[in-house]
Amino acid sequence: MPVRPPDGGNGAVFTVGAVAIGAEAVIAALVAVLIILQFESHGGEGGLGWLFGTVFALVLLAVMSVIAGLAGSAMAVLPLVLLGRAVARRTGRRDSWQLTLATVAVVAVTLALLIGSCTLLVGFGGLLVYPVLALSLIVGLVPATLCARAAGNPGKPGARWRVLGGVALGGLGLLAVTLAVGVAAYSSGILKIYEPPRLTEADMVGTWTDGGGGSLRFEAGGTVTAKGVKEYEATGEQSGASNCTGKWQLTENEGVGRPFELSIADCESLSFGWDIGGTEEHPTVFTWIGEPDSGERYILTRQR
Repeated sequence: MPVRPPDGGNGAVFTVGAVAIGAEAVIAALVAVLIILQFESHGGEGGLGWLFGTVFALVLLAVMSVIAGLAGSAMAVLPLVLLGRAVARRTGRRDSWQLTLATVAVVAVTLALLIGSCTLLVGFGGLLVYPVLALSLIVGLVPATLCARAAGNPGKPGARWRVLGGVALGGLGLLAVTLAVGVAAYSSGILKIYEPPRLTEADMVGTWTDGGGGSLRFEAGGTVTAKGVKEYEATGEQSGASNCTGKWQLTENEGVGRPFELSIADCESLSFGWDIGGTEEHPTVFTWIGEPDSGERYILTRQR
């Protein structure tokens, strides 16, 4: 059977590859979000700020998935399909999906060896980086490349549009299944969304340290003693260290993301901005360094 000319259906190959890579990007982002929900985070309490943030995140995801799809198809999927055709011509074999799959595997392993060697040279990661990179590249490129190849070799009139529609619907279906599985896992308790620990005043008693010489000691009578507790400007720059004695109080808050509020009085530099974090087994108290949007926190861990 003659090999299809390399210029046949390249537009369809690129289009289907872009849609497939874009769908993979959205699904990967959803999986990442479902995983991240288990880990400590301290976002807003809801309201318009949360709503606008969510809308912005969705718009950004849509834009990034389009960019990822176009770039991935142009830089990886289309070249891999063309390389598979070239290999078929040079070896006299039929241009088959098995040959395309082998081409993707060889390229993925080669890239994994190259990228992995570079990461090892700069002192990042270990030997495990090679199989992880190779597997990630194969999983990411094989579905898109095989679908794109099918669009470039339709066989019947209109088949390219059917491949494109199948890829789009398949992507939406996988997205829906992934979302349903994630919701079911969290609803059943198999996975749990992170919540700050619900501490009592008795849990607060003791010394909490930052690991760098700073500490807060909470007494059962409501006294707190600060020694070397770091102070930060609104810009995030450290402005000094606080040494003082004051009063502390732990009050219940209605916010789900912030069930308790820790307040410290009579220590002016420590009088606001303290929250509870960590887990029930390893609780922490923290304050934001600069603006909360920076994501940087000054954390003290309980010592017993």
